[in-house]
Amino acid sequence: MSPPLLWQYSFSNFNEKARWALDFKRVPHRRRSLLPGGPKAMAFSRGEGTLPVLDLDGERIVDSTRIIEELERRFPERALYPADPAERRRALELEDYFDEHAGHDMRRVGFWELRDERAYGGSFLTTDQGRAKRLAVKAAMPVIFPVAWRYMNKRYDFSEEGAERSRGALIAALDRIESERGGGDYLVGDGFTVADLTAAALLFPLAWPPELQYEFPEPPPSEFLDSLADHPTVGWISETYRRHRGESAEVIGRQP
Repeated sequence: MSPPLLWQYSFSNFNEKARWALDFKRVPHRRRSLLPGGPKAMAFSRGEGTLPVLDLDGERIVDSTRIIEELERRFPERALYPADPAERRRALELEDYFDEHAGHDMRRVGFWELRDERAYGGSFLTTDQGRAKRLAVKAAMPVIFPVAWRYMNKRYDFSEEGAERSRGALIAALDRIESERGGGDYLVGDGFTVADLTAAALLFPLAWPPELQYEFPEPPPSEFLDSLADHPTVGWISETYRRHRGESAEVIGRQP
């Protein structure tokens, strides 16, 4: 039987959430990294609507939250859902909150802050691509960037107004994490859960922890994002990665 196949954007925080769950549960899997706007990515956009997508035992599972739910059902070891019913409800509530606020707002703010950094954008989007693709994207950026930006602005509201709303929501999410932790290491109970994984994964661009499995280019300065560096939650993100990110369970070899 073929191992599960994760279709992903290597740079995406929601895709990092799915990768982390697969790795945490030590589920051997393959990964296929796509380029935004490429033929396969556009096919997913028209069909499933989003990435990540996990092909698992003949079933196609869409969305990082659904992927974790299915992994919990099929691979209960190293559980991400608390056993206590009340704590489980709380963890899932926080997962939903971070999905809807921290994840989307981090993406909107991050891309808006880097909207004029075309060279960096090309390198960032092609982090997990081969040299030929990286060079091709770099050469085509003057053409690709305006088209990609119009598409993303329409889909995700990449505008000054949208970014301003998301800046406030992002600060609120950081404060929420600090409040929920109450000075402890975890958001729910006394152990690592889906709430911690989701919050840390979706906000990783604030910390750029060394445990990330891809060598992203160093981001250019950003007045707003850099101003958050001293927030206690950013240190918590780094510490959560250090303690729990672990090694990759990706099966390296010929891609399907």
